[in-house]
Amino acid sequence: MRQTPVSSSAFDHAGVFLGIASIGFAMFVFGAQLPTEFDFVHIGVAGAIVLVVSGALAVAGGLTRRPAIYAAAGALLTVAALVQLIGLALSVRPLGGDASTMSVTGGLGIGLLTVGLAARSLIRTQNSDER
Repeated sequence: MRQTPVSSSAFDHAGVFLGIASIGFAMFVFGAQLPTEFDFVHIGVAGAIVLVVSGALAVAGGLTRRPAIYAAAGALLTVAALVQLIGLALSVRPLGGDASTMSVTGGLGIGLLTVGLAARSLIRTQNSDER
């Protein structure tokens, strides 16, 4: 069975998609005005700002084909998830929202970190094969 080689553009597309998803999740800051069936993620204003900034960073990294940029966006989201987790343990909500904010930022952050590191590894492997 022959494997299809993965191009780095597939990772760039994933970075853009995850960035757009991050920006989309920021819209849940307006969840109080929506019907209850759409109110499943509780995000505060600070959390929405982190999601929009990191989402824009991830989209920019994917469009410019720079995995380090969308990996940095993933690191920002992962740190935000850890801050929210510690805040929840101390009964403080630094990003607003609740544990759903932590899970959204953590999931997107880990996804972006994984995609960014995999793309960098693929580029490094391709460069060493060309030598």
